[in-house]
Amino acid sequence: MIQFVLPSIPESVRIARFHVRAALSFHDLSEYISDAEIVTSELVTNAIRHVAEDPAETIGVSLARVWWPVAVAVIVTDSSPDGPIIRDTFAIRERGRGLHVVEALSVHWGWHPVPGGKVVYAVLAREE
Repeated sequence: MIQFVLPSIPESVRIARFHVRAALSFHDLSEYISDAEIVTSELVTNAIRHVAEDPAETIGVSLARVWWPVAVAVIVTDSSPDGPIIRDTFAIRERGRGLHVVEALSVHWGWHPVPGGKVVYAVLAREE
């Protein structure tokens, strides 16, 4: 498992993508890079919005390799107790598409509360 913590600022989205790309490349998991970068961007962006872009707050990002079946999990933690909400597709405007993207790219995604906040995760798998 690879973990890192970032401040709750918009620039952290780009930094998170960089770390995800580097980690997956290093561990010979390049086939997951594109989807993992997109999912990470969406989940980190949502986390920053939920903690009101307070740089004193942090966002945790973890990557975990699942061995059977082979998959990669992207896990994002933040201090907000509020769970993610998929917006009705008719209500989607400029914002609100992120979780639809996460759902489309992952075989499973979800969230659960933890002391001091929540964890949101998405599992990315490839057909073999």
